Amino acid sequence: MIAEILLPIPLNKLFSYSIPRNVDKIEIGQIVEVDFNNKKKIGVVWSFTEINKFERKIKSINKVFSGIKLPLELIKSISFIANYSCNHVSLIVKHILSCFSEKFDNNYIQEFKTKKFCGLNNNLNYQLDLNKIQRKASTEIMQFGFKKFNVVLLEGVTGSGKTRVYMNSIYNAIKNNLQCIVLVPEIILTKQWIDEFSKEFLFSPEIFHSSLKKTEKSKIWLGVYLGKINLIVGTRSALFLPFKRLGLIVVDEEHDISYKQEENVIFNARDLAVVRAKNSNCQIILTSATPSIETIFNCKNKKYNKVVINKRVNDVSSPKIEIIDMRKEEERKNLWISKTLEFEINKSITLKKQSLIFLNKRGYAATIICKKCGYSEICEKCDFPMVLHKNLEHKDLNVLICHYCDNKKKLSETCQKCKSKNSMLAIGPGIQKIYEIAQGLFPKAKICIISSDHAKNKKEFANNLKLIMSNQIDIIIGTQMTSKGHHFPNLRTVGILNVDNLLRSVDIRSAEKTFQLITQVSGRAGRENSDGRVLIQTYDPKNKVLEVITDMNNDKFFELELSQRKSYNHPPYSNMISIIIQGKKENQVISKSKLIEGFLLKSIDKANIFGPSPALIHKIRNNFRWRILIKSDKDKKKLADLKAKLLRITSTKDLNIKLDVDPLNFK
Repeated sequence: MIAEILLPIPLNKLFSYSIPRNVDKIEIGQIVEVDFNNKKKIGVVWSFTEINKFERKIKSINKVFSGIKLPLELIKSISFIANYSCNHVSLIVKHILSCFSEKFDNNYIQEFKTKKFCGLNNNLNYQLDLNKIQRKASTEIMQFGFKKFNVVLLEGVTGSGKTRVYMNSIYNAIKNNLQCIVLVPEIILTKQWIDEFSKEFLFSPEIFHSSLKKTEKSKIWLGVYLGKINLIVGTRSALFLPFKRLGLIVVDEEHDISYKQEENVIFNARDLAVVRAKNSNCQIILTSATPSIETIFNCKNKKYNKVVINKRVNDVSSPKIEIIDMRKEEERKNLWISKTLEFEINKSITLKKQSLIFLNKRGYAATIICKKCGYSEICEKCDFPMVLHKNLEHKDLNVLICHYCDNKKKLSETCQKCKSKNSMLAIGPGIQKIYEIAQGLFPKAKICIISSDHAKNKKEFANNLKLIMSNQIDIIIGTQMTSKGHHFPNLRTVGILNVDNLLRSVDIRSAEKTFQLITQVSGRAGRENSDGRVLIQTYDPKNKVLEVITDMNNDKFFELELSQRKSYNHPPYSNMISIIIQGKKENQVISKSKLIEGFLLKSIDKANIFGPSPALIHKIRNNFRWRILIKSDKDKKKLADLKAKLLRITSTKDLNIKLDVDPLNFK
């Protein structure tokens, strides 16, 4: 008997090894150690054969980790998602084995089994306190059955208590000795969730994400495999843990684009979660106040079930949304905050309530330009303007940062091209600029910034959240981080700036993304017995997306957007695959792009091929980028044939080829 081993290397093939005579039993999924290219490698037994494909004697497996075997469900799931997303299975297996430790022999496992983990007492008689509407939603979800595969969209307005509803499902699953995963877009935003869960259930879930130390990840990996951990809260990497009794998956904020991994192995964690649920024969709950168009489409086609919560907790009314026509505002030089918004913020301060000024732009200014010659500071490594970041305490420490490669350079007041002094002009506001303006308009207010830049300092970020929760902050100035799952009990007013920039994005999903972002941000206001106010500043007040947001009518937006997508045969009515060709030498990138185009023309209709052409962001990290976009009908067989052909396109030493199935961005 010969074992076919899958190794975590970028080759789409299996390697043959003989089975040692002293091994009594070896099965598919078994983790083994082998010699490969004069190095010891950890791999997975993928299949068996009786035929030696080589004339010479083949190497033998060095070691079999007899106590560990990847669940067949996990193998089946990653095989499917690899085929669907045009990835090598071996690179997905690499994700799984990244947490495996060579210490995991029988002696280690037996000792590990004695370790204690925090977990729910299965015999605990506990009832989660839900209101009438939440109980109804929970009952509907339970009726679909968590012991069999079904997908439930839990759609609820912001502040309706969706979290408590699916917490009840988690409790019931664990009571039945089943394991659960809760996926979240970003782990730094889960503190409130974990605090609430721990308070209710008297234990804390295990937290899993890619930034954990290898030792901690390995401990959780083995704890999940042995069934000693029954609840994981994590980011997309948590989906590669070897659950053996998976009973429930929850994808919180399922619409969030953070679930799409766009580097190395490109895949959508939400899709993989559905596949794992199907192969585990368990329930999966997708939650959102603004579901993705794909999820709504699947509900309309009866593939997914839908449960709706249309009222906030304690019957608190939704915030009043008002469109501010900036064309009618009085001229206010360099002030991006309208008179109307200024009035509402002052009113909130008087009422001892908080305000949020939302602008989805980090830094101080989007770009720096010379007012004499028009020279703009562009990142030398990327084809993208550098963003001005100011040090609010030390002016001499102001820097220009590229948001794609993190390249930094000191700000110079002298133009690098025409050498004019004091000629550099900051164009387009970032949140630091708005912070500066707010300080001038509201000199006595306590103001803080919430963004991914500030979240890097976890201590400062946690302290800011604490101050907000205790109502010691008057004005929050934030990016999209403020839209994700936060509950700010004292927030009355939300002002949304520069929304036109979002709506005018060159992206077939720009309307969907803008609708989701604005609705989520708006939902932070007036959540606890306060008169919530949302003011959206725009120069295009008749925009249809803004009109449906004002009406707070999700269904109207979904109908509008699906109608638009159908008329252009855009997803979800078709499938798209993006091919990104990148390399250090542009002539090589162009040449390879044309070769791929020629290969595609022999395989599919020319009308379905767009490009090759330079990517919108033409260069990132010194790599030139060209793109080809393929659109195909929803024909499973034709799509499978196309993907099989695309897998023949491989990267080289000088050129990297990325296949992005169902792309979410087109930069």
